[in-house]
This record gives sequence, C-alpha cells and structure tokens, in this order.
Amino acid sequence: MPYRLVRRLGLRQARLYDARHAVLKALALSGVSDVVLAAWAGHTNAAFTKREYVRIEAEDMWDSAAALDVFHGVDRKALT
Repeated sequence: MPYRLVRRLGLRQARLYDARHAVLKALALSGVSDVVLAAWAGHTNAAFTKREYVRIEAEDMWDSAAALDVFHGVDRKALT
C-alpha cells in the first residue's frame, strides 16, 4: 500500500535498505569514525561496514576538489 501512494504522488520509490545505505554513507562522509559507523549498522567489523555500505561517487568528491583548489591557489570562478 505505501508504494502505491508513492507512485501516485510521483515520488521515487525507495526501500528501507536504500535509506540504510544513504544514512551510513552520510555519517561516513561527515567524519564519523569507522568503529561508530559499524556500531550504528550493528556490525562488529568496521571494515565490512565501510566496504559494503559506503560507496564514494564522483559528486562526493567536489568538497575535497574545492579544498585542493584553495591549497593550490586556484580560483574556480575564473575558470568558468
């Protein structure tokens, strides 16, 4: 029944499993330690949690790219 409502409203269907991945990834990108991340997931092995739940994608790297630009004195606005 909830998925029917989601479709009727024109929203993207998401599973709880998807939300779990999104939350764990957001926590990891926010600097939460691997051990705490594993505890949130209910795992005893932090490496497993990171490997299975945290997938870094290109858009996740924009903040670090901007930090490198500052380090190298690059004015990103001047490049566009």
